[in-house]
Parts: sequence; structure tokens; C-alpha cells
Amino acid sequence: MKRFPDRSEAERAAQSPFLSTFTTSPAFSETSRYGNFRFTFPLTELMEAYKNQKCDGQEPVLRVFGTRLFKQEIEYVVLVHSPQSDEQFRDIPLLTSTSSPVVAYDRHQITWKAQAICETHHFQLETSGKTVEIQNKHPFQFYVWDHVSFVFHTKGMLTFPKKKLKASLSCLDLDPKVNLSCGENCSSLEAAKSFLKTLVDDEDGEEHA
Repeated sequence: MKRFPDRSEAERAAQSPFLSTFTTSPAFSETSRYGNFRFTFPLTELMEAYKNQKCDGQEPVLRVFGTRLFKQEIEYVVLVHSPQSDEQFRDIPLLTSTSSPVVAYDRHQITWKAQAICETHHFQLETSGKTVEIQNKHPFQFYVWDHVSFVFHTKGMLTFPKKKLKASLSCLDLDPKVNLSCGENCSSLEAAKSFLKTLVDDEDGEEHA
């Protein structure tokens, strides 16, 4: 912990975990606002697929598309496009290692410098010797939460092998407060897991994502 760089091993062991108490925004939630199922891909894998399928093997271009403000949410939007579309998006600033205080792009690496990782909460950290403790704080503290969205400019969808898509698919409980899903949801997490088991692997087929 940077606050106590000279702590001994015993002092480190005495520190109780606390990060999960503060990482409570939807960006870190194990529940879903968009239905029972979620595809999870490493961003590098999506970029590689976009590079090969939409950029003729050239490196994609990333730009700072904008910031969207909501009542309790800040969304930073990054545009990803092929080099062939440079003229179309030339007025939008490129995303580099220094062009944004929140998101950085350098040597194929994306860095998100999260500014707000929790929603409304009533905790604060108190220093006690060379450890920190979680203390209840009243009244409630209201915060906005932030996240980064990557928008891929394309006239058609990316394709992945069906087996890869199934391996990237997971089941989640629905967020009890916010439902942004379109269509029907499963009656429970167990029902979603049962449905997932019915999907058949197809190593040769491809699906859009």
C-alpha cells in the first residue's frame, strides 16, 4: 500500500481487505442491467479481430469521441475506426498516452484511470497506526460513477467461432434496481445456467457478435 511503503510483513498481514467495500459501482458489479447473459472478451482480442476483419490487417485508430453526463454516471467514449476512415473522423482528437486524463493508449495498451469507483455509500477510511480501517460515515455520501465505452465503427458485425462465443458467455443475476434489457429474461440465475447448457458447440460455424 503506497500510503505505508515501509510496512513490515506483520503490519501488511494485519491489514484487512477493504477495496471491495468501495468498488460498488455498476462497472464492478456481478449483477447485470442488460439481461442474464454477458459476453466477455479481452479488449486486445476485440481489437485484433477488428484489425483483421475491418482494417485489412492495419492497426485501428483510436480517438477521444466525447463524454456523456447522466444523473449519477459519467461515460467516457472512445471511437475505434479503420485507417481508411481517417478523413471522416479527422476533426476528433486522437487518443494517445497524454490526450485524456482518464483514458490512455500507448503501445497497444489501454489504461483506464478510474475517477469514481463507487455509488452512494456511507464508509470512509481511517488511519490507525500503519493500517487503515473502514468506518461508518453518516449521512450518506452521494457520488457519480464513471466508466469507459469503446465504439467500433463498422458497416458489418465482427464474427467469431461459435465455440469461442460460448466460452465467452456467462450467466448473471439481474440488477434488482435497474433493468435495461430488451426482451424476456430468465426467471432465475439457475434457469439461465440451464439454458446455457443447452447450447451446442460448433467448432466450424461462425456467429456475429
